[in-house]
Amino acid sequence: MKRLGKVLHRTGVKNLIIRGDEVKPENVSGSFPKLNSVVVDKALNRIGTIVSVFGPVDHPYFLVKGFKQTSNSEFRALVNERVYIR
Repeated sequence: MKRLGKVLHRTGVKNLIIRGDEVKPENVSGSFPKLNSVVVDKALNRIGTIVSVFGPVDHPYFLVKGFKQTSNSEFRALVNERVYIR
């Protein structure tokens, strides 16, 4: 399990914008998460998958599309929380 970053806010119904942790210049190619990677919270509950990466290379932003079984209240509770990739 690897730390992805911190949830900034929700967009739409089941989407999250995540500010990625700082990426060191020497690790850019090896440490970037892949698209469609599964995102989990600290309790290892599956939240969704990464569908887009944008922004600066050293602090990327990720768009995560949530799974249908994840409730809206769970998404609201994730704002300002750290999330991880599996």
